[in-house]
Amino acid sequence: MTRRTLAAWALAALCMLAAAGPGPVAGGAACGSYSSQSIPPPTVRIYRAASGAVETVDFRAYLKNVLSREWISSWTTESLRAGALAVKHYAWYQVLHWRGYVSASGECFDLFDTARDQVYDPSRPVYAPMASAVDATWSTRALRNGSVFPTYYNAGAWNEPCGANANGWQMLQWGSQACGLDGLSAAQIMSVYYSGVQVTNAPPASTPAPTPTPAPRPSATPTTPATPVPGGSPGPTAPTPPPPAPTPKVTPLPAPPEQPGGGQVGLAAPPPPPPPDPAPVVVTAAASTAAVAPPPTAARVDIRQMRDRDVVRFERAADQAAAEAIWRPRSASSSLIAFRLWIGATVDRLLGDLQLAWAVPLAHGQEVALGSALPGLRRV
Repeated sequence: MTRRTLAAWALAALCMLAAAGPGPVAGGAACGSYSSQSIPPPTVRIYRAASGAVETVDFRAYLKNVLSREWISSWTTESLRAGALAVKHYAWYQVLHWRGYVSASGECFDLFDTARDQVYDPSRPVYAPMASAVDATWSTRALRNGSVFPTYYNAGAWNEPCGANANGWQMLQWGSQACGLDGLSAAQIMSVYYSGVQVTNAPPASTPAPTPTPAPRPSATPTTPATPVPGGSPGPTAPTPPPPAPTPKVTPLPAPPEQPGGGQVGLAAPPPPPPPDPAPVVVTAAASTAAVAPPPTAARVDIRQMRDRDVVRFERAADQAAAEAIWRPRSASSSLIAFRLWIGATVDRLLGDLQLAWAVPLAHGQEVALGSALPGLRRV
């Protein structure tokens, strides 16, 4: 085999390897190259689930947008600051520990823009309280054993007390607001929900807004009785008309409380850390949204794609609807008409199905058709 033939075969092999798929090696090196535990990364790579594209975003701008999506702007300053620390260190950890995610075009990325990681939507505004919370805690670090760790968080239960359901690895957003109302600082809130955390360079605790003092209600002025006129007999006193009945006040239903973003959905326990050199995982736009349940629609139901308990629920609902349709009460006249129509249709069907060509034998060996032998039946 000549050198020219060998070179041609080698070139063909290289072309086949290049066309086999995206090049995740370069993406992996780029995404796993940041290693500082003291300075936040300048940028972060975000996978946009709607388009499948990867966007490089300024890290501080990313945090302000995510906090505006995940926390509630009317909450206490210390709850927002604790949320800013949770959002920042979760993203920081994912930059330090690349999980191997690569887009279909071969670009590596650090975070999804959905509740699979943290909700990021640059088409929506950044609120001033969230931006202030990120700026106030920008130089604050929350470490465990001297390293940045994944600060998972979840919505928790509405109106739950501070630290009521703490598990040591996940902040509960409603609980963080309760902690802020109890007067805890952001560093103290972090200690409530993350075991073994050391918070350094925390900003001074903000002064909570004073509770307004209720205004005193005016007391009723006593009525002085009329002085009787001396002399003469008092005339008859007119009866006092009864007071009008009070108009009942309609109390409007309270509006449902605003809900936080909810953080990382579907986590019962913290996932294990990724390996130092993870295998590339190619993500498509459809697969990136698989963790988020789609909203219910009125489309046709495909039972093959339903889980067992959903199939049982679907079949029971269908059986109940069929039973209600059968046993729905009807009027006597409509039932009688339906019965007559059913009898007539049944007789016609039987007479049509029978082959009335049977012969009736006579005494002299002759045969006549059944229709002429039995008067009253129609002839076939």
